[in-house]
Amino acid sequence: MKTMQYYDLLSVILIAAILVLTIPRQAPAITRWNGSFTLEDTYAEGPDGSNNLFQGGINLDIRPPTKKQLNAVFNVRLNYTAADGKTLWDLSPLGNLSVDLAGENYNLNLQHNRIATITTAAELVETSTSRAGVALFLRDLPSMITSYSTTETATGDAETRTDSFSLFSDYKYKWMNFRGGYSRQERESGDQPPLGSDSVSFGLGGSYEILPKTSLTGDFDVNRFTSESTDGTETVTVGRAFRIGAATRPMEWFEAGANFTRDITDFESETAAASTTSRSQYTDLTASLYPIPELRLSVTTGNRKFDDIEQIRSVDFTTLGASFLHKLQEKVQLGLNVSRTRETDPDQGDNIRDNFGLNSVMDLTPRVSLRVNMNIGRSESPAFVSTRDFDASGTLSDRAAYDDRPAGFTFFDTSGNDLYTKLSSATGDWSAPQHLEPVTETFSVNESVQMNMIPSDKTMLTLFYSVNSSSDELDLTSIDSQNLNGSLSYQPNRRTSYSLTGAVTLPETGDESYSGTATMAYRFYRGHQASLSYGSTAVAGATTDNTSGSLRFMLRKRTTLDLIYSISQLFEDEQSSFIRVRYNKSF
Repeated sequence: MKTMQYYDLLSVILIAAILVLTIPRQAPAITRWNGSFTLEDTYAEGPDGSNNLFQGGINLDIRPPTKKQLNAVFNVRLNYTAADGKTLWDLSPLGNLSVDLAGENYNLNLQHNRIATITTAAELVETSTSRAGVALFLRDLPSMITSYSTTETATGDAETRTDSFSLFSDYKYKWMNFRGGYSRQERESGDQPPLGSDSVSFGLGGSYEILPKTSLTGDFDVNRFTSESTDGTETVTVGRAFRIGAATRPMEWFEAGANFTRDITDFESETAAASTTSRSQYTDLTASLYPIPELRLSVTTGNRKFDDIEQIRSVDFTTLGASFLHKLQEKVQLGLNVSRTRETDPDQGDNIRDNFGLNSVMDLTPRVSLRVNMNIGRSESPAFVSTRDFDASGTLSDRAAYDDRPAGFTFFDTSGNDLYTKLSSATGDWSAPQHLEPVTETFSVNESVQMNMIPSDKTMLTLFYSVNSSSDELDLTSIDSQNLNGSLSYQPNRRTSYSLTGAVTLPETGDESYSGTATMAYRFYRGHQASLSYGSTAVAGATTDNTSGSLRFMLRKRTTLDLIYSISQLFEDEQSSFIRVRYNKSF
């Protein structure tokens, strides 16, 4: 930085300091006020260049003596930027403005922020945001919340502007709740065509106790979302959802619940030949028994329906489950859970899933605790072949309609689970059926151990190890991936602390990864603070590291000086460095 530039910075500091000292401390119309004066200088350097950013600002928090809750914050910000030999001054009279006015039935909020920052990659980013919001809460009338905001971001030569508007209303009548809303967003970026989207929603719902310890809940939603693409075409999505449920627990040892959900989504686009509609439906009924407080037995049965190309798939399912949680000894707790789920598809058979879980928490000593988890999953497929993966599907008699299709065209026979492929463009030249027999058995195992230790009153150690595997046969010794995490913290006194963290991932196939971080923090007398951190990560033979630290000096009461720095790739030629100095005076 040139000598003249330093004189410019010094002038700004002196002017700002005089401004702070000359502000009156009291005014007849102000009962309470406070604020802060800030100067900040940031320098960042990377492989692609460097940037220097100087900022100054005054923040005032004003609370007038009114019956209403009024809070105002005003900020003046001054930016100085030096990059590639060029300098720029930028004065923002409204660098930061915030006003909150609240009454018994309303709330008004106005905000304006204009800031400039430098990333650790030495990239200058300027952002300006303005927002206004109003909320009304009138007794026995619908509440209303509305807001408008605009954000402008400049990164180098790229500029982006986003405007947003929203309006939401809510009304509660007895046990019913009515709601509705509208939102609109427009975005402009550089020379690209503007993009826009809007959404309209309406809903109602509620919960009502129809019998003692028995409640009924329901909800209905309608949403319409419209978006515009860069070429000006419009896409409309309309969704409707209906949900109803009931829950009861007439006795301590019995509870039951039921749910029904139906979703319909219509999709329409100017580029699509025709609109499409998708539907889904879900129903379940659950009953649970508690023979003893530690044991829960449950059964769930239900059905789910969904669209699959031109047909509706219907899948029935049943789940049987049991869970047990018991304290074996004063310092040992054991938990068990087992479940079996059977899904039945009339076209593609059954899918069975079994799960077994074991967990235990043990206090080995007053300073050492151990947590052990093991989960075993078994899946017996078919995993319900999706006809969306093929060009056409149906019964075998439907295949004749596609006899003239070109080579490579696929047809899936849903009745026999057979796949046919056109060998050539000749009429009816189909391959021999390829039977998809999806009945396979797969086991998955997850085992983990976590140990928490307090070796001394000043030291804490945590170790975590987990193993995952998946295979066609149950093998508790098989390993597909291993993960090890550890952390060690040491605080010799109230002012000093150290910590070490590390993580290792060892997959059977793929790249191994190693990472570690060391930190130190020290608090001097009179509130001065210092911290230092170093972290390194190694993946696939490539190593990245980062060193960072901070210093805080308490110059006087309510006056601080902060120094923050960061260096990436410390031991490489292409380094990125970042340093920031911040002076703050509160009054």
